[in-house]
Amino acid sequence: MKTRQILTVVLMGLLTQVSWGQRATRVGFIDTDYILSKVASYAEMRAELSGKIEAWNTEIERRRTALKAKQDELSAQRDFLPLSIIEQREIEISQLSKALLQYELDRFGPEGDLIATEVTIVRPIQDLIYAAVQEIAEARNFDMIFDKSTDLVMLYFDNQFDISDLVIRKLEADSKVRVIGMPEESEVQEMVSEIEEKRQTITEDLNKVQQSKEEEKKAALSRLEKEREERRKAYISKREAVLKARAERQKQIEEKRKDTIN
Repeated sequence: MKTRQILTVVLMGLLTQVSWGQRATRVGFIDTDYILSKVASYAEMRAELSGKIEAWNTEIERRRTALKAKQDELSAQRDFLPLSIIEQREIEISQLSKALLQYELDRFGPEGDLIATEVTIVRPIQDLIYAAVQEIAEARNFDMIFDKSTDLVMLYFDNQFDISDLVIRKLEADSKVRVIGMPEESEVQEMVSEIEEKRQTITEDLNKVQQSKEEEKKAALSRLEKEREERRKAYISKREAVLKARAERQKQIEEKRKDTIN
């Protein structure tokens, strides 16, 4: 944080026309988020991605519903089912839970389809933007050009140093992109915010699913252990009863034999 603040102070010095050699340093800024919002292909691909996200979420909800139905069915029938059937269904539920978790990771995880698609959408346009910035910088003798949409801390900037519109006009002039009008509030930025919010929600859901899965596993193991212990005690009790009855019969036989001899 301190390093970025120091960098900001340095930039402020540059913007106030600190002399370097025989001329003032020329500094400019771009806003990549603003430029992207003006590129038609970017907005169209974002809309397509939004459709995919909706389909993924629909599939996740369908799987969650199916998993919940299996869990509720087992819970309702548990007292009437043999242990072997219970164990089989618990394994099936565990497999469905793992499959759901893996699907969520495949779509929204750190190496999932969402991240990969975002990179595919943004990177080609970013390459065009950076190439245009370099050409403008060389043609107009800029010494430095910074991106306002990055993590750079900017305490103040003057709009006269913002060359974002110049970059957009160059991209359009070179026929590299089709430019669209800027809405009152950037639809692209709203979409990015929505995606980030959904990603956060999915992360929280994944954590809850993992925690619930661990709790269910512990509960299932506890039930199995309890049932095994009860069966063991029942077996021991039954065996002791059989041995006791056998001993009693043997005793009666011995007594009858003695009576016969006497």
